[in-house]
Amino acid sequence: MTSDKNLRQTRFYEIDLYRFISALGVVIFHYTYTAYMEGYAPIADFPMMREASRYFYMGINFFFVISGFVILMSVADGSAKKFIVSRFVRLYPAYWAALIVTSMVTIFWGGETFSISWTQFWANTTMVNEAFDIKPVDGAYWTLYIELKFYLFILALLWLGLMKHFQHIMALVLVASTAMLYTAWAEQQNMFVLMFPHWSGYFAAGCIFYLIRRDGLDWYRGLLMALSYFYIIKQSTLFGELMSQWFAITFDSVVIAIINTVFFALFVCTAVFKENPLRKRWCYYFGILTYPIYLIHQHIGFMVFNQFGTKDNIVWLVVATIIVMGILAYTLHSQVELKLGKRLYQWLKQKIVHKDNEVSVA
Repeated sequence: MTSDKNLRQTRFYEIDLYRFISALGVVIFHYTYTAYMEGYAPIADFPMMREASRYFYMGINFFFVISGFVILMSVADGSAKKFIVSRFVRLYPAYWAALIVTSMVTIFWGGETFSISWTQFWANTTMVNEAFDIKPVDGAYWTLYIELKFYLFILALLWLGLMKHFQHIMALVLVASTAMLYTAWAEQQNMFVLMFPHWSGYFAAGCIFYLIRRDGLDWYRGLLMALSYFYIIKQSTLFGELMSQWFAITFDSVVIAIINTVFFALFVCTAVFKENPLRKRWCYYFGILTYPIYLIHQHIGFMVFNQFGTKDNIVWLVVATIIVMGILAYTLHSQVELKLGKRLYQWLKQKIVHKDNEVSVA
């Protein structure tokens, strides 16, 4: 058994690598699949690449598992106020900066495909715009609404003093999430995409992995881990069927299961084994890029393709755009997440927490 304090002091560098691979997969999915298939940037036509990249959306699923792991690690001291401060500082400054940049690019390059209104912009600053049926400024933002619901769920548990029962609560979440996949709700697109319960099993899986890492593997947590795997396979298969309907192309359930199994196995290694060959310090530098690049890449990339793309240069343009997005992501991290985020954290800690304890913003 490992204490929460020791775990918080441990940097699981392999998770930084998992984050980066997931984020890069989503970027490639958007640039080589969504851009063409949904008509956002028809010039980005990669028929051979699409055979593989159509599955890269699954990086989103892995993000949710990672969130479950790191969030539970960050709330181990049970302070609701600390949790509010750390999550606000983690999510909003970089998001606001990316929102402003994306909105400005949309004004100049959006054309008929992309547009933005002041109402839409200000609603998006809250990150809960979809609750009021207001479209996100960037298509990638929909997952942030799901993340926010998970944070609110954890915050409720903290305020109600229920964290001591967290393992049993996660067991209930997993059972309920799995059972919901067998109801009519699982076939409703809007319910599936936007409702937190349809994704809650991923967060629960990450939490279970953390509990195994902290408390060890016993029959109960082993059973929950097995249920997590079953949920992930079932949910991603159903989502693959919805994707098949949206894009009128088959998403192979076997391929989906294999990708899930590989990722699940990687997380089992993090949770069960003390040492991990992927736990290298250099992975940190990839991890810091993941949230900013996720926020900034999608619509700006599409608009770049529409403005400058030709049949002759589109491959190199996509590669160059990914590199530029990496540079922009690092700028967001260094100038906003670190500098502005640190000042904002100190100010909020004084105003809300009134303690000198350091709050993790992992």
